[in-house]
Amino acid sequence: MANQSILEPGNLLMVQERERFLAKLLRKHGFDTLDQFRAFEAGCSTGYNMRLFVQWGARPENIAGIDVDPAAVDYNKAHAPEIRVHSGSAADIPETNATFDLALAFTLFSSIPDEDAAHAVARELFRITRPGGLIVIYDMRKKNPRNAAVHAVLADDIRRWFPKCPMRVQPITLAPPIARPIGHWAPWAYAPLAAIRPLRSHAMYVLRRPFLPPVREESPSHSAQQA
Repeated sequence: MANQSILEPGNLLMVQERERFLAKLLRKHGFDTLDQFRAFEAGCSTGYNMRLFVQWGARPENIAGIDVDPAAVDYNKAHAPEIRVHSGSAADIPETNATFDLALAFTLFSSIPDEDAAHAVARELFRITRPGGLIVIYDMRKKNPRNAAVHAVLADDIRRWFPKCPMRVQPITLAPPIARPIGHWAPWAYAPLAAIRPLRSHAMYVLRRPFLPPVREESPSHSAQQA
């Protein structure tokens, strides 16, 4: 739709806010360079985030995604053929275990009405993320009255879907009905308004896959007893 274009000033402001968040997050977790960085996006749509990582220095062969919409997959193959994009459901990701430093899902879970399907996607994101890696969920924290096909995603939902992962939550994004006219008429007001928590329509849920537990060594006496 035309009002989703990044050329719309309000949309650009919202996207730039998310980019700043991701850049700060990567720096915080020690990614001074993205040369060896590996990332996967579930529900990658037109691939904006994947191409962003490449622009920031990631190698295209280390970036991958999946989308259920064949048109989105075709778009990615036409615009960034060096990035690996699978066609299908994020509940069945054709990537190996513990591969990625970062797994993303932007406005995906709000489009999944079935609880079992949401659990399946969460399990796959957990599976493909390396121990100590990050899983970042960006989604709406308030119901959209204009779109009955989507639903809010709350912190309790994320905890239920990713029970093993510690999590922090950051409300973000000035509500689009406010951000879009602000972008046209007073872009300088975006940041002050976005700082008002009740006006933030979405949230970033940052999870970390726990490191594998250490291997417990047997004591000499225990080994002797077994011998």
